[in-house]
Amino acid sequence: MAIDIEDLKKLTPKQKVLLVLLVCLLIGYLYYTFFLQEALAKRQALGTQLADLQQQVVEKERAVAQLERYVREVNALRESFKTALMKLPNEREIAGLLSSVVLSGKGAGVDFLLFEPRPPEKKPQEKAGAAKPPETRPPQAAKDAKALLAKSAGPEKFYEEIPIKVQLAGGFHNTVYFFDQVARLPRIVNIEDIAMADAKDVRGRGWVIKTSCTVKTYMFVERK
Repeated sequence: MAIDIEDLKKLTPKQKVLLVLLVCLLIGYLYYTFFLQEALAKRQALGTQLADLQQQVVEKERAVAQLERYVREVNALRESFKTALMKLPNEREIAGLLSSVVLSGKGAGVDFLLFEPRPPEKKPQEKAGAAKPPETRPPQAAKDAKALLAKSAGPEKFYEEIPIKVQLAGGFHNTVYFFDQVARLPRIVNIEDIAMADAKDVRGRGWVIKTSCTVKTYMFVERK
């Protein structure tokens, strides 16, 4: 049955309002079904994607911050390694280093009873952190270099230990001054296994102490 304009005019105001509401609801339903529903789904998907991207940005910013810190640490380790290499004498410089040790003793006023360099010690690889700490207290730069040497552990060491058995005689203050001068040498030199005998009163020299120790230096070894 067709409905024309005349039929609509015959409707009561209440029926006209209901008809308008019905038409609006039908249009709203069609709009929601064919347009709004898809737009809301896309919006929800884009919102989820945006949250994921924001999370990725936060993680990447955190990674960049950590990378910058790691780069600074690597650069600091490189500088420490360069410092250690500069403080390691090569084979040609060992003789001059031993002469410096002897001159330090003479300058401190001690007499050498024994000065016996020994061949380089080739020990099995030790675990990191297992190195024996030095008994002397050198300046901070030498401490940092020695700490780097103690931590180096791998298939091959880039240095060899050269021990020197030393016996010397002199006053207590002279002996301590000798240890201090050796610690201040530009190369890495440790003094270990220090043993002091009882002091004896020597005529013309005062109280003299006989001291035995091991003076240990490290020689750079170039690996092919």
